[in-house]
Amino acid sequence: MMNHATPGIMLIVLGVSAILSGHTEHLWIDIIGIIAGVALIVSLKREWKHGAHGHGKVGWFDIIAGIVIVIEGYHKLHPGKWFQPGSLLMLVGVMTIVIGIFHHRITALRRLTCTNDGFKLRSRLISSFSGKWRDIHNFSLDGTSLVIERRDKSVSRHSLRRIENRLDVLKTLEEELERCRSASNVTGRA
Repeated sequence: MMNHATPGIMLIVLGVSAILSGHTEHLWIDIIGIIAGVALIVSLKREWKHGAHGHGKVGWFDIIAGIVIVIEGYHKLHPGKWFQPGSLLMLVGVMTIVIGIFHHRITALRRLTCTNDGFKLRSRLISSFSGKWRDIHNFSLDGTSLVIERRDKSVSRHSLRRIENRLDVLKTLEEELERCRSASNVTGRA
């Protein structure tokens, strides 16, 4: 968590030191930096209090971090130069803000769908995996990975690192597998 607090602390220290030293050329950047740094620390404390994944509908930490990145990108712009590294930072900052705003919708994309034929698990924003009940021998968890043992003795591992209720996912998969085995009189023993 401290690696997330460091940018906030640095923004506060750098902003206050610039103001106290009399460098007021970009006073508004220093003031916004101090505000963003304080907000970053407060949002980090709030998320820490609610657990590592204590986001509500909006990821405030991501929004504030995005603002900090945009400010840093603006500060790194070099007028008249062809290559602008600050532009890339500003783009990353805007993307981070968008992720924070749509945090709830993005995490809602993660879901487990079970049918009579099989399952589909979307554990990440852009990837999913699926299987047919008739091909599955067993499910288990190995740390944060779902281990799928198939009837043909092949084994596959799929990360559930971002799934907070992975034990519930495992339980649901096991129950559905057993239900489908009972319904089709498949014993599950190869």
